[in-house]
Amino acid sequence: MWSAGRASRPSSNVLTDSSSTIRSPTAATPVTTPPRSTVAPGVKLPTENCGHQWGYFGSGDPQQCGFFYNCVDGVSHLINCPAGLAFSSFSYRCEWPDESPDCDSAAFLGFSCPAESNTLALGGYTQHSSPRDCRQFFICVNSSPRLQFCQLGLVFDEVTYTCVDPQYVSGCENYYTPEELELYREQRERQRLAEERRREELEELRQQLAQRRRQQQP
Repeated sequence: MWSAGRASRPSSNVLTDSSSTIRSPTAATPVTTPPRSTVAPGVKLPTENCGHQWGYFGSGDPQQCGFFYNCVDGVSHLINCPAGLAFSSFSYRCEWPDESPDCDSAAFLGFSCPAESNTLALGGYTQHSSPRDCRQFFICVNSSPRLQFCQLGLVFDEVTYTCVDPQYVSGCENYYTPEELELYREQRERQRLAEERRREELEELRQQLAQRRRQQQP
């Protein structure tokens, strides 16, 4: 019976393929690992003017507190407070400057209340004309200024502490043009007539109610 002989292993120092070559080892290419972020995935960082992605934020300057930023997804939208008011990071509203912890009311309004004033005190505060604008005036509450405005067509009179026609205040006679004065006077007259009609209607209604009560009495 024929049996196959055991195949012998090739010597370890003999190449079995004449085309094979031996490559010398090469140095490994260094791998640069980027720094690991400390921010969790999905967390967005603050952006310019926005301390967080959402919310209301002031300017951070106590002399520039008449506006704030409404931040929506990190995008800031500037919103101005009404003239004379300041943004408060406590209430997130526009308040009197002296009631905002973020505002220097005197620096913001450009007016400092006199330390001692002979000005007539009205309701616990004093009134002062503005050195810059005839229509503006300040009331000082606990030595802090608050900006006020006269009705259009009028200017502030520091003698009477009221808003009057410009012709009665020295230096403010030409604050309005003649055309503006005429327009504002017409508006005030219409407002006066409308207010007078409302008072008449209210009085008529009261009389009707009084008459109805008398008729209901036994």
